[in-house]
Amino acid sequence: MLWTLNTEDWKYLDATKVARTVISKVKSNDVVLLHDIHPTSVAAVPEILRTLSVRSYQFVTVSHLRATM
Repeated sequence: MLWTLNTEDWKYLDATKVARTVISKVKSNDVVLLHDIHPTSVAAVPEILRTLSVRSYQFVTVSHLRATM
């Protein structure tokens, strides 16, 4: 499974920037690449989920996507 939205979170170790990048660029059916080895990326996730949930996005795991292909 390849990602469709590269957040470049490794380049910008800033949780706010990571969240803004995802929120402003994500499209329906995107697979968002985030690296959980960076605390700033992990810290960005709650804001991403809150904002996109309000916009009616649904979230699934890669395992789920692969099972439905």
